Amino acid sequence: MKRYRLRIPGPVEIASETLAEMAAPLTAHYGSEWVELYTETLELCKRIWRTERGTAFLMPGPGSAGMEAAIVSLSGEERKFLMLTNGFFGDRWIRVARSYEIPLAVLEGEWGRALDPDAVEQALKRDRTIRVVVLVHGETSTGVLNPLREIAAVCRRYEAILIVDTVATLGGEEIAFDEWGIGIGVSASQKCLGCPPGLAPIAISPEAWALIERGRVPGWYLNLRTWREYAREWGSWHPHPVTMPTGLMRALRRTMAEILDEGLDRCVARHMEVARALRRSLLLLGLEPFVSDHEAMNTVTAVKGHAHLPASAIARALKEEHQILVGGGLERLAGQIFRIGHMGPTATYEAMLPVVLALEQVLQKAGIAVQLGAGPFAAALGR
Repeated sequence: MKRYRLRIPGPVEIASETLAEMAAPLTAHYGSEWVELYTETLELCKRIWRTERGTAFLMPGPGSAGMEAAIVSLSGEERKFLMLTNGFFGDRWIRVARSYEIPLAVLEGEWGRALDPDAVEQALKRDRTIRVVVLVHGETSTGVLNPLREIAAVCRRYEAILIVDTVATLGGEEIAFDEWGIGIGVSASQKCLGCPPGLAPIAISPEAWALIERGRVPGWYLNLRTWREYAREWGSWHPHPVTMPTGLMRALRRTMAEILDEGLDRCVARHMEVARALRRSLLLLGLEPFVSDHEAMNTVTAVKGHAHLPASAIARALKEEHQILVGGGLERLAGQIFRIGHMGPTATYEAMLPVVLALEQVLQKAGIAVQLGAGPFAAALGR
């Protein structure tokens, strides 16, 4: 299988030291030594979420498993949900909620534009029976960063629990779980956390637990009450309901410790600096980002095709001629954009420079006048 440099919106390329953690001899997923490692990893996770009040779990599976667990666990007593969507993944959570026959209201925004907190407030004001709101923080299908802090504040005013998908933002964007009043946050190991896929970090506030405990919901593995029960009753030797991927847990413990050693604020600043430099470089090459700078994610940049070269052709040339893999457009944006991931280990000048150089060559080969060399990216960085 051919090796590509991964500049997709996750999974990211993994440091050799992290992979080495997974190559170590297999250990048992229970017993005092394991509980010590597991507990330490949960504490690191809580520090990255910036929560002291919340409960943390690490659910084996993708971020989608964590999001489905959050949605189903709050679905008791036919509670009404407000689903916020302005992209592919927001639409996915609507489909998940509908599969459980949860009563829904939907607030749909424009793909490529951030959601409006005032519109969320109006929706909650119109229907005071809504108890849960579901939001995608970083909509990777478009590269839009939704205003989590402002929407969380609206939810608090109307006593609605906010579930937020931070799969592509935890560790790369500012998130303050306790301070902002997030109800349940869900992420994934393979993006800003710099780890292989397979673990879904989840944080649950006391307010979310209070609502979960008042309802009866289906399921066992994706029921957060099951996870809490095992943490309480089996915590001394087996604090989770299923077999855990022990090597992956060791790897995640390492990468989260590295993030905290760098400093959360500095880590977020690094993502922001690289994202802004990349977008300025794209403009210098005559390529237009799909999202305006003030609404764009620090971790994913969606790019329109050139007037003389479609987005799909650019992505194909990057793959076939330069062994750089980027993401394509999803659903209604198929063929219209390509998406560059710059998160975790790839949120660096060294990781993005080859992408800019390759784009220069792809455009030149198509007969589009560009200046070859590292000039655009270096100029964007002020180097």
